[in-house]
Amino acid sequence: MDYYCATKFTDLMVHVQARLLYNCCKAYPERINLQWLEKNPGSLFHTDTMIDDRKKMLDNKSCFSCHHGCYKQEEQGIMSARQHSVNPVMDRSKSKLKDPYASLKDLTIALTTDCNLACVYCAPEWSTTWQREVDQGGSYVMEDYAIKNSNFNKTWSKLKQKARGADNKFFKLLLNEIKLADELEVITLLGGEPLLNNQFDHLLESAIGKRIKIFSGLGVSDQRLQKVLDKTKGMPISWNISAEATGRHFEFVRHGLTWDEFVKKVDMINDNGQEIVFQSTISNLSAFDFSNFYKHFGTDFPIKSSSVTGRPFMSPHVLDKESKDQIVDSLESISSRQNKVAKWLYAEPSDLERRNIGSYLRQLRKRRSVDLHIFPKNFLQWCGADKPN
Repeated sequence: MDYYCATKFTDLMVHVQARLLYNCCKAYPERINLQWLEKNPGSLFHTDTMIDDRKKMLDNKSCFSCHHGCYKQEEQGIMSARQHSVNPVMDRSKSKLKDPYASLKDLTIALTTDCNLACVYCAPEWSTTWQREVDQGGSYVMEDYAIKNSNFNKTWSKLKQKARGADNKFFKLLLNEIKLADELEVITLLGGEPLLNNQFDHLLESAIGKRIKIFSGLGVSDQRLQKVLDKTKGMPISWNISAEATGRHFEFVRHGLTWDEFVKKVDMINDNGQEIVFQSTISNLSAFDFSNFYKHFGTDFPIKSSSVTGRPFMSPHVLDKESKDQIVDSLESISSRQNKVAKWLYAEPSDLERRNIGSYLRQLRKRRSVDLHIFPKNFLQWCGADKPN
């Protein structure tokens, strides 16, 4: 097994709210020491853990932080995030990066968990709407798995945004790190929903001269979106919009936003003359309608798909054979670039995964009053989602 991945040498994700660093979006995080960072400005990308991990990769050894997000899946025969890349070793260079102190190129910043949506594959760690739902109705409990609020989420949700905003000590240090990162090329802004956050404007000002990617589910008012469009007009902005289904399937997956509202907001961005790229997270629940989504947007905009991670029972392969055949047939009518989606269906689901997706759907039906009949009867019977609560 080749343990090397170029992303580890170029990318960093920062979760401002939790003060966590991820040396790639799938890596296990480490919590930043603010006193250390104050004494070592410009070193956010070169913590002891990151340097040690890169050295292990260069010796073709497994590192703990990547086992969490990629190696473990590969050992189970499931395609990992690093394998989703066209060529992770050659992305930015014709040869491997060999310097463990390589310069930061891509910085991703997760501003906060503030979000108006509760997407089915998301969690309280990334959405305040999810946090409130779990706080009010209790944890979602499956076998050996639970979706629950951490103590940190509970404490953080009680703070006003101003108290966790631009006055946050870590945020000020982060702005300084951006200033010191001479070779930084791209800044990506995430949430929750980044458009809701008061820090958004500060980061836009710090990102002048860099390429900016905004990841958004568009769960904001038209007025708020238009304000951002006016402020960023003419800037090198790429809107990376999260979606992977249409109509009722969209509204099931992206709970909290209607399909018509979503399409209207996409048109607003397109009319502003800015780049749009769709980021489609493929789960077993979104795979049913992905071909329709591709037909709706794929002619005019690029669509990048990735497999859901973090919830084993929502992996694309956790489907009955009849559903898999139906989805594969639907994918044959769209671009060959999406053939990898069909490949994600090949692995056999375990009985635990089957039972857990059924349990999860029954709990969703009870809490959100959603209609599960948008899914085929054979799938609902297979996983037990057709059973009474």
